[in-house]
Amino acid sequence: NYVLLCCIIVYFYFAIYNLPPDSLVENITSLVISQKLEELMYGDRKLSSGYVSKFKYFLHSIFDYAVEHSYIKSNPVNDVKINYKSPISGQQIQNKFLEESEMKALLDYTYKRNKNYAQLFEWLYLTGSRVGEATALNFNDVYKKDNRWFVNIDGTLEYNHIKISQQKKSEHTKTASSTRTVILPEKAVKIYFDRKHNHNSRDFIFCTQNGTPIQTSAVNSFLRTAKNNLKIDKPLSSHIFRHTHISKLAELGVPLYVIQKRVGHSNGNITRQIYLHVTQNVINEEAAKLDNL
Repeated sequence: NYVLLCCIIVYFYFAIYNLPPDSLVENITSLVISQKLEELMYGDRKLSSGYVSKFKYFLHSIFDYAVEHSYIKSNPVNDVKINYKSPISGQQIQNKFLEESEMKALLDYTYKRNKNYAQLFEWLYLTGSRVGEATALNFNDVYKKDNRWFVNIDGTLEYNHIKISQQKKSEHTKTASSTRTVILPEKAVKIYFDRKHNHNSRDFIFCTQNGTPIQTSAVNSFLRTAKNNLKIDKPLSSHIFRHTHISKLAELGVPLYVIQKRVGHSNGNITRQIYLHVTQNVINEEAAKLDNL
């Protein structure tokens, strides 16, 4: 029945985290659950506090059902205490995105050296896409409706243990909320048409001269070199353009829920923290102007 299935799921999940193979679900204590959930945050997997909190809620619901049907006497999740990660500091958040001058310097640097990479970086900044979502796009994913241009994001590039020549778009995005349609700004539309008119690939918008998709490892290697040459004192990877997009929309006063929908985050912790950090800075700047009245 349902509760038995749920208990098996819980048992299997904790079994892969080194519980003895003869453990019974009824013997899973609050201490065991606390230790395993904290292991998910601080161990090799390094999951976010938000994700672990959701899993705790899921466990609580399952054990409640088991209590209701007398499979166990009490819900062990009630007594679970978790040492959640501390919120990221303002300085750490500021390192998650590029300032306008840093973004301009990086794009200028890249356009002089590798136009393919430069157009991909600018696209990521203009759309808030994940790099895998962008490199999986084909020209049919972009369309015009009611005098506006849009891009459908409905998959990501499959590249793990796959030859570059055989890489393709997956059937699903990273999460359900990641499947979305994004309005394209004018600069992104110009990049799209430049790619369409000047590249031979029929499959990928962002491809190499050979028509194969641009590789994430290659652009991250390029960014590490750019970081040193430009003396940007921030971790540089392809993901920083997505965060910079979020910071720019926050600066422009776009509501958080609209930003989350645009970037495909139903409840992204980093998205929210960047938004709060940037909007607080804008508020402080506006308040300072009052002294000039």
